[in-house]
Amino acid sequence: MTREDIRRLIEPFYKRVRADARLGPIFEGEIGVTDEEWAAHLDKIEAFWANVMLHERSYQGNPMQAHLAVPEIQGEDFAIWLDHFEKTARRVLPEEKADAFAFLSRRIGASLRMGIEQARGGVPRLRAWAR
Repeated sequence: MTREDIRRLIEPFYKRVRADARLGPIFEGEIGVTDEEWAAHLDKIEAFWANVMLHERSYQGNPMQAHLAVPEIQGEDFAIWLDHFEKTARRVLPEEKADAFAFLSRRIGASLRMGIEQARGGVPRLRAWAR
C-alpha cells in the first residue's frame, strides 16, 4: 500500500460523492463547489487514509467531531458513502488492496454511523452493518 494507491482511490471516489444526489449537496455545503476548494479536503482525506493504512501520523483531526458538526449527515448516509467507496476501490485498485480498504472503511463507517445516531438521540442500527 502506498500514498499513490490512496490518491488513486480518493480522487475518483470524491468525484462520485460530488455527483451523488444525496451526498453531493452535503459535501458542497461544507467544502464548496470548485476543485480548488476541494483540494484541501482531498489532502486531509489522503492524510487520514495514510494514517489508517500506512501508520503515518500526518493526519490532524477528529473524524467523529467533523461529522457531528454537519447536521445534514444522517446515519443512513454512511451506507451510500461506503457503497461508492468500495465500488471505487474495486475499480481502481488491485483486489488485495481494495479488500483492505473495504474492510477498514466498513469498520470506520460503522463507528461513525453509531456515533452520529447516538449523538442525535437515535438508536444505532447495528444489524445494518453486519456482513
